Amino acid sequence: MQMNIIICCQVYLFAEGLKRLLDENDELRVWGIACNDQDIKKLMELDPDVIISDMANCRKVLEFLSGGDSRKVLLVNDRMDLNSDTVKSMIAEGLGGILPKDADSKQLMKAIRKLHEGELWIDHQTLREVLRRNTDKQHDIHLTKKEIDILNYVCSGFTNKEIAKRLFISEQTVKSHCNHLFKKFGVSSRLKLALCAPNYFPDGFSQMQ
Repeated sequence: MQMNIIICCQVYLFAEGLKRLLDENDELRVWGIACNDQDIKKLMELDPDVIISDMANCRKVLEFLSGGDSRKVLLVNDRMDLNSDTVKSMIAEGLGGILPKDADSKQLMKAIRKLHEGELWIDHQTLREVLRRNTDKQHDIHLTKKEIDILNYVCSGFTNKEIAKRLFISEQTVKSHCNHLFKKFGVSSRLKLALCAPNYFPDGFSQMQ
C-alpha cells in the first residue's frame, strides 16, 4: 500500500530534491510541492498520509490541520533552530515528528513510516541536542534513584527492554517506573517525558551508553 506525501517548503530547490529522493521509493507517492499558503491548503485537501514541512510553513500546516489528524506532519529542520520549548509547543499543537536536514534516506523513510503508523518520532541526536540546550530548572518533582536512572536511559533513547537488561530488572518493572514518571511530570509519552527531563536535572542529564 502506497503512502501519499505532500511537501510544504519555501525553498523550492530543496523540496524538489526531496521529492526526487522520495520518488525512488515504490512505497511512496508524492502528490505535490507547496511553497505558499494557497498551495498548502489546496494540497492538504487531498488528505495525504504524511506532510513533510519546513519550519517556515509548519505552523501554518498545523493550523490548517487543527482539530484533525495533525500527527501526520513531519518537520525537517536544522537542529540548531530548535529548543525544548519550541518542540514541546509544536507537539502540543499536533506535530508528529522532527527530522534534521542532514538525515539520510533511511532515517527519512523510518520517520515517514512511524508517522504513518501514528507514532511520534524524533531522532535521538536531535532530541539530545534539544535537551542539552535547555537550561530551565525545576526542583519540585522528587524522584527515587531508580526513577532517575530510568529517566536518564529514556532520555538517551533506550527501549524498556534495553533498560531492563542494563538495570537487571524486568521489563514490566521498567514500564511501571515509566508510568510513575509520566504521572510525576504530567505527560503521556516517552518523548514528552524526555523533553521535560532537563527541567529536573540541575546539571543536565547523563547520556547513557
